[in-house]
Amino acid sequence: MSPASQRPVVAVANRLPVHRGKSGWELSPGGLVTALRPVMTTRRGTWVGWDGGTKGPPQSLPDMAIDLVPVSLSSAQVRDYYHGFSNRTLWPLLHNAVERPLFERSWWQAYADVNERFARATTRALEPHADAILWVHDYHLMLVPQAVRAANPHQQIGFFLHVPWPSPDIYARLPWRRDVLLGLLGADVISFHTERYRSNFARACARLLGLQGVQVKGRDVVMPDGRRVRTTADPISIDVEQFSALATGTTADVHVEALRRQFAGRHVLLGVDRLDYTKGILERLYAVENLLERRPDLRDRIVLVQVAVPSRDDVREYRELRAKVEQVVGRINGRFTAPGHDVPVHYLYRGLPPQRLAAYYAAADTLLVTPLADGMNLVAKEYVTVQHARRGTGALVLSEFTGAALELREAMLCNPFDVYGLSALVEAAIDLPVLQRRRSLTAMAKRITAHDVHAWVRGQLTAIDSARPLEAAEG
Repeated sequence: MSPASQRPVVAVANRLPVHRGKSGWELSPGGLVTALRPVMTTRRGTWVGWDGGTKGPPQSLPDMAIDLVPVSLSSAQVRDYYHGFSNRTLWPLLHNAVERPLFERSWWQAYADVNERFARATTRALEPHADAILWVHDYHLMLVPQAVRAANPHQQIGFFLHVPWPSPDIYARLPWRRDVLLGLLGADVISFHTERYRSNFARACARLLGLQGVQVKGRDVVMPDGRRVRTTADPISIDVEQFSALATGTTADVHVEALRRQFAGRHVLLGVDRLDYTKGILERLYAVENLLERRPDLRDRIVLVQVAVPSRDDVREYRELRAKVEQVVGRINGRFTAPGHDVPVHYLYRGLPPQRLAAYYAAADTLLVTPLADGMNLVAKEYVTVQHARRGTGALVLSEFTGAALELREAMLCNPFDVYGLSALVEAAIDLPVLQRRRSLTAMAKRITAHDVHAWVRGQLTAIDSARPLEAAEG
């Protein structure tokens, strides 16, 4: 077997890491793509993913030695597997059922069928690479590990879940709860962002699979045949060098200066989220509304800039959320905008290119990260990194229900379900002494730098590489 640092990596995720841009196929943005690109390029990696319904995706990443293996899905499969089971059943369930999950048997069957389709494509992709490490990602593909193991018992398989894992009581609501657990337990290593998520998963295994001979021993789940599945907690991070460069570049300077002119004399509160009901955007708006009610003197002194990246517009719950958010933004601006003055809430329903996003991070005096549940939340880490790179004095208000809250302990932690308490914390952030802000930023930035996304990738691949499937060990 090749040394761990030289072994090929076959990554499996819901989507291929490319999209068709104005000038042809381009690398998609995102932390996972950024993290895996250097590793997979040096190892001649392979990426298996849905082609997104596009025609003729390239066979490799632009200008990079990474092979792409597209998986094609029918419109019915996309509807039932992706929009249905993945995003209307699993997504709300895994986020502590903050929205009621829907359980449809036809969606489950589509999910199982698509996972089997991914597993077959993955098995074919592994054939030229006898010593490859297989790394499967996220809740869309939780049946793939066991399906691949059935075809190749000796394969080393890792799985990383990018969202939370709920308490066993919540997870047990899923009618196909044992099937999903057994699907995941086909992996040798199953990793989560936090120890709480890892523990929740282990307890679910003990509770729901104990009668089938599955045992939980420490951090391992022991299968009836004696195979041990390691569970780990390893929080994902960001590319610190990349965000620091964006923060200090000439383009960022131009954008930051423009934003400071636009909001001169006002304390800029910033929210950056995908438009999703887990992100606590409404609670954030209600808190700012409460603050403006209680403190009339702040109405010309603060502004909330809310960036809401469009998400899943073809799902009813998301269309309803968008309408409600826009209604509340309109109400706040109608109530608190004085004639001839600027509105207190600037709402941007769109994504921002990286340089522009970094400028907003740099210009913001306080970042509001208020999810009701969030596996990690990389926006908080991006903000801290940008502020630190520019020697800024930004404050971070961070929900205690994010994975990031365990790492960014110097942030101002909030309970977003307590709207009045959140309002009071935003008020306190506005008056937070500069020295305290700088000390907090420095401590958080140091921690993020020490465990950036590249360290995360190395740790994950090392853990998978060190695992030895039972049959391989006995052979």
